[in-house]
Amino acid sequence: MSSNQDNASRWLFKWMGEAKKHYIFALVLTLASAGCFVLFSWYLSFFAATWLTADRLLPNYLLLALLFIAGRYLFGHFASVINYSAGSIIVSKIKKKLYPRLLNNNQHDSISGTLMVTRVSDDLKPFFSFFIPYATASVMVAIVLLVVSFWFEVWVGATLLISFLVIPFQMIMIGVGAESLHKKHINLFMKYSAVFYNRLHTIAEIVNLNNFKPQYDFLSDKSNSLNNATTNVMRVAILSSAVLELFVSIAIAAVAIYLGMSLLGIMPGANYGKGYDFHIALFLLMLAPYFFFYLRKFVSAYHDRNKALASAKLLMPLFSENSEDGVVTHNAELRTVEISNLNFAYPDSMVKVLNNICLTLPQKGLVLVKGISGSGKSTLLKILSGNLAIKDGSISVNENTNNWSMQWLRANSSYMNQFPFIFDGTLHYNVFLDEKSDFNRQYPRFLDKILAKKEERWQTMLTHNGKQLSGGEKQLVTLARMMLYPKPIAILDEPTANLDPDTADIIIEQISDLSKHTLCIVASHEEKFEANATTILNLNWGEQI
Repeated sequence: MSSNQDNASRWLFKWMGEAKKHYIFALVLTLASAGCFVLFSWYLSFFAATWLTADRLLPNYLLLALLFIAGRYLFGHFASVINYSAGSIIVSKIKKKLYPRLLNNNQHDSISGTLMVTRVSDDLKPFFSFFIPYATASVMVAIVLLVVSFWFEVWVGATLLISFLVIPFQMIMIGVGAESLHKKHINLFMKYSAVFYNRLHTIAEIVNLNNFKPQYDFLSDKSNSLNNATTNVMRVAILSSAVLELFVSIAIAAVAIYLGMSLLGIMPGANYGKGYDFHIALFLLMLAPYFFFYLRKFVSAYHDRNKALASAKLLMPLFSENSEDGVVTHNAELRTVEISNLNFAYPDSMVKVLNNICLTLPQKGLVLVKGISGSGKSTLLKILSGNLAIKDGSISVNENTNNWSMQWLRANSSYMNQFPFIFDGTLHYNVFLDEKSDFNRQYPRFLDKILAKKEERWQTMLTHNGKQLSGGEKQLVTLARMMLYPKPIAILDEPTANLDPDTADIIIEQISDLSKHTLCIVASHEEKFEANATTILNLNWGEQI
């Protein structure tokens, strides 16, 4: 196992502690379910053996068998429900910690942030709800059944034990390349879904420009690539299931052949020479398929593990962003911000997006970053939010080093762009980030413009990244969050782009008021910001004018 895979596994298993009691209770119910099946097999095989060999019907034994098989399904059902609940609890807690990181991480806009949350649900929940419970149940139930099998017939127990050891080994062999396939699939999903979303929103312009056919061909090519990646993932899942069924069939057949030959007195065994107990033979033959019941489920959920590992590697950097925050203080006092000889180029690019930028920022006030599209405004804001590391030049906060300053900026800046991130939840939760807070709590009054349009007011449910809100309303919600949870630096990227004049005026006024006690850094083409700007930085193709 590679170190990255090992780290991802440990990261996933660490979260299991959030639902430890659920897992323990579900395991107890699973073992009770297995015990019921053992007793069901015992009584049913005794009923059948007595009927076939002695021509005697014992309805009481049949009734007991039916009672225990009902218990087996009842305990199994509640174990499944509790395991599913455990997965939901863990994923909800991961989301709860993921939301604020996406909220202030400008490397993920509303589209990629929503897709990231979607991947969390799709990839991690099956891991915690199915893979972990089935893996645990496979081992514990197998131990119980092996003890029973060895107790009655050593050779049957040995056959089951060998198959139990061989099947996980072959699953590991198949899974070696599966994780890389899942990671490729996730990356393509994230990348191409954003592309499809973009084309969908610009369909009118595409048709008006008579560019439909090239765009159709472009999207068809991306769709085929995504379909091929999905097919490769499915091939691995089908292969693992096929190999499992082969080994299971061989193992059950071996048990059946051994018991049959023993009954005929052909193969020596514990009962050789004194006749074989038909009841025991039927009992063990009924246990053999059930021995593989949870192992089958475990293998069917094995690809959930590979998906979870691939997703964990994408999430771990987000969760580790604050791992070094101990060296800085949240909402610490801002004294100075110095940008000196800053140069920046994206990886694998020779073109400098920013070239020799030097600027001293005030403790508070409005800093306006101007320039045509592509001049480096958004890149500079990403750097000032602490989300892009720099190697050439320096950014010093309170006269500290680059590393310390980038951590400080990440912990003490809030960010807003023209594609806000909206949670799935009520309007109240999206503003206050807390469902339990008082509805009469003070809030920015410009939100009354939104509340007046919603019949359920604060209880209005928002889904699919807030499709129930207009672009301007999303901006107002995001701005309200920044004002309710202020940080020393507020960074806003094109906050008034594509908004109606009334909404744009509200946002400009609120940002101007916010800048009276906070450092607000705004990238915008809007001329109205200039009247209140403390500092103006004009960029032209990365050059400071």
